[in-house]
Order: sequence, then C-alpha cells, then structure tokens
Amino acid sequence: MKIPALLLCLMPAACGEINFGAREPAAEAQDGDGQTRPQARPGTPEAEDAAEVTEVAGEVTTPEAGGRLGVTIASLGNPGEQGLWLKTPLVRTNAKGRVAYGGQSADVDLIPIPGEPGAGSRMSLAAFQALGAPVTGLPEIEVFLK
Repeated sequence: MKIPALLLCLMPAACGEINFGAREPAAEAQDGDGQTRPQARPGTPEAEDAAEVTEVAGEVTTPEAGGRLGVTIASLGNPGEQGLWLKTPLVRTNAKGRVAYGGQSADVDLIPIPGEPGAGSRMSLAAFQALGAPVTGLPEIEVFLK
C-alpha cells in the first residue's frame, strides 16, 4: 500500500516534464538587416507576401525541359489508381516527367501536391514495378521534367 501511495505522490511531479500538446515557440528567421523575426505561418497573407518577394528576387526557378527537379523519397500511392504517376511537391502543375532508381527509369505523369520540395512523394504501384523499387520500402528516386 505504501508503494502505490508513493507513486501517486510522484506522478504529478513527472507531469511537469511532459509536453501535453503545448506548441513549440515559433521559428525565427534572420532578416536582411540582421534582426531576428518570427517566420510567417503558411497560408497567412504575410507568408504569401514573403513567397512573392522570394519569387521576385529570382530564388524560385522553373526547371527547363529535361531538367532535374530533385531527389525525393517515394512511398506507395493509392494502388487503385492506374497508370504511371508520381504525386510530388517538386512540381506546381501537371507535367510529363521521368523517374530513376537503381539504374532503371520510367516515364511518369507528375502531379503536384502541397508541401515543401523535400517533403516526400507518392508513386503508383506500376511505377514502383517499372523501376524495380521495393514496394514495402521508401526508395530515394530522382525526378526529371520532360
């Protein structure tokens, strides 16, 4: 009886160490003048203004035809959707492309999804099979624009 009573007394003290859904402080970004400012949340007018400024500054580039878009981690997309496709945040509009893995490549339809460029992608079962990639794994594939 003494042990449960002791545990009951110690449990509230341990709760102070656990983060029960409390938010982390906002990430801070360095401004051009050396001052630290909080980053704007995605979807807010401030974030959209920052994205426009970045595009105007020329930091966002559109890859040319046949250009390499980047490398992404691919998970298996909906196996019920037919065809060779890759849903990825590396593109902004539907496009034709090519993916490569382990010396194999396949032509695919590139379909945009929201997210950061390094956020990962979803690939069709047929594309996994064409590349010889492990369906149960998370292969790192190269993505090219046609």
